[in-house]
Amino acid sequence: MPTLLLYKEIKALNRDEHKLLKLKVGGDSHFAAATHLVPLAGLEFFQAARSYPIVFVGEGDSVSPIALLGLEQGDNSYVQDDGRWHANAYVPAFIRRYPFVLAQGEDDGFTVCIDAGYSGWNEADGQALFKGDGSNSDYLNEMIQFMQGFTAEMQRTRDFVEALKALDLLVARTLKLTHASGESFVLRDFMAVDEERFLKLDDDQVLTLNRKGYLGWVYAHLMSLGNANQLFERYLVARQQAAATH
Repeated sequence: MPTLLLYKEIKALNRDEHKLLKLKVGGDSHFAAATHLVPLAGLEFFQAARSYPIVFVGEGDSVSPIALLGLEQGDNSYVQDDGRWHANAYVPAFIRRYPFVLAQGEDDGFTVCIDAGYSGWNEADGQALFKGDGSNSDYLNEMIQFMQGFTAEMQRTRDFVEALKALDLLVARTLKLTHASGESFVLRDFMAVDEERFLKLDDDQVLTLNRKGYLGWVYAHLMSLGNANQLFERYLVARQQAAATH
């Protein structure tokens, strides 16, 4: 799973070069309109499960959970025409951190980077990144704290995936979606927790998952799979609207 799939021109944030830089904030998510999936931290499962199918993708060490935002590559069913995220749908942390990102260095330290290609950067309006004396603005410090928390949770999520793999719970799945209109769509190339194997875990295995906080994540993931039908509905409505405008 590429961790930089939204980013076009990554640059390290420089206190001198970017001292006047400001960021327009206002809920514009056009940058994510062509992103049909994003990585998801386990801590987000409870909120994300109300809006999206949460599935697992990748191979070997690269397996990770994602929020499925669209049924076709290049299509995000949750970004509206005006660029706003669909009302009442949870916005994943991966989206909320943009256009910032932490880059890990060789010494395990992190460098704050930005997507210099984002259209919201300017020197006139928005949230300043630095104060007049060159120190971090409160806004920048808040973003750094948010990204540090997200990075830590993504590591915890990798540990969660390793625990699922060790218990042989992740299996390849294919899901056929059928609409009342008769249209159907087959969702392929993803993995999910096998419910039968999950129910056969012994007491000690279940207790270990629970103590690590993973048990609720598994249930949230399984519950979220029902959102695939909702996503299919969004897909069909968008396709009908596109056809009507041509």
